[in-house]
Amino acid sequence: MSSDLPPAAALKPPYYAVIFTSQRTEDDRGYERMAERMVELAARQPGFLGIESVRDVDGRGITVSYWASEQAIAAWKAHLEHRAAQQEGIRRWYAHYNVRVAKVERAYERTAPGNRRNELDIRLDTLDSREMIDLLAEHLRAMSETSPPESIHALGADELRKPDVTLWSAWDGTELAGCGALKELDATHGEIKFMRTVASRQRRGVASALLRHMLEEAKRRGYRRLSLETGSMAYFEPARSLYRKFGFEECPPFADYVDDPNSVFMTLEL
Repeated sequence: MSSDLPPAAALKPPYYAVIFTSQRTEDDRGYERMAERMVELAARQPGFLGIESVRDVDGRGITVSYWASEQAIAAWKAHLEHRAAQQEGIRRWYAHYNVRVAKVERAYERTAPGNRRNELDIRLDTLDSREMIDLLAEHLRAMSETSPPESIHALGADELRKPDVTLWSAWDGTELAGCGALKELDATHGEIKFMRTVASRQRRGVASALLRHMLEEAKRRGYRRLSLETGSMAYFEPARSLYRKFGFEECPPFADYVDDPNSVFMTLEL
């Protein structure tokens, strides 16, 4: 089972669940590639909230995707590439399937004490490890490839080490899973300045865990508002979707930012 959903307390009802149950055929050629592509596409759609999926050794599977509205579900169903994948699934991969759409009005969760050892270790970071240096370089490279130079607001290593910025890294044992940074704008206003998940850990809850950690720290500091700037391009839709799940809403430019068609500004009252 994989997921990048926050706990029920963060993913606040009401929202919608599309429940897809299926029985696979023995022909699995191209299936995994198609499935990965569909998750990638869905994550870019407005209103996408997350996905969970599991399949047993006999080919019986269930995938549940979560959406903000019925309109978002309808738009995803009508997506041309998604429709083509549906037709290919009927022709090759599914002996039978069933789709159910439900409105989630109440949700809760509990982790058994014996399983808490699997939680990420989120710690303060000084950007000294090779893993963190490489992840920052990957982040800066991705920003340069997706945004024009005048619209890139990512911080370099020296800026991330300044006193007004706090950097955390998330570890799964000895493996780096992701990182995030919080900048203090003033005594009541903070900015989420940096969020990055290691590629192999994407859609597994790392970004949600880091964001929850920074929200808790912002409240502990007494901030009244937490804001952020992210890109307006399709590449950044998974990030925008994550922030919307936690209650962030679009807002005008804040601090030293100015209107920019390549930027989306979001804020959350604490």
